[in-house]
Amino acid sequence: MLFSDNVNLRPGEQHAIDTIQEQLFLAILRFGVATSASGLAPSLSMAQSQQQQQQQQEQ
Repeated sequence: MLFSDNVNLRPGEQHAIDTIQEQLFLAILRFGVATSASGLAPSLSMAQSQQQQQQQQEQ
């Protein structure tokens, strides 16, 4: 956990922080695996297409 537990948070804020940290960790992990497996350029284009797909799903 990046943030210390003694910070006063409203209900739900800690859950939001945990969720964001988990998503960030998974994105970094996937990026590292994709980079090591196929080289930097393909993984960058894959990350860009995933971001576009995510933005389309949110709309």
